[in-house]
Amino acid sequence: MSKALRADLVFSYWIYLWFIMYVFKLTTYSPKFVIMLALIENVIMLLLMCLYGTSRETIFYFILINTLIKVMPYYYLRNKPIKINDIYATFVLFIIFNIWLHINQQNLIGNVKLIHDSLIFGKNETPFMSLVEKIKNNFKYITVV
Repeated sequence: MSKALRADLVFSYWIYLWFIMYVFKLTTYSPKFVIMLALIENVIMLLLMCLYGTSRETIFYFILINTLIKVMPYYYLRNKPIKINDIYATFVLFIIFNIWLHINQQNLIGNVKLIHDSLIFGKNETPFMSLVEKIKNNFKYITVV
């Protein structure tokens, strides 16, 4: 297994942090618009995973993490309107994210490819999948006496 991508290099975790900030009223800009876009991308990704024969276990974990960081937040925001300033805030955050990638000698295309390849081919190089794999590997060495 190669080294996992850091969470700060995955836009989904930025979106989730924005949601947490919104819930705790640290920002007035709602992340509903970008969560909706992310969910659309995740449905496409899930279809690709099914088409490419990704393992059921990887698909299960993909659904689990996205339920926690996207479906539940979207459900929480379901009755909130999407305002034009929320859309502007999405673009500003995306630009900041791309600057962050550049500072870290990364690029958006490379990261998206790494994430998609990791999920489709079960490489466990995304932050959550890598964590799950480490936990599973550690439980292999536990013996019940």
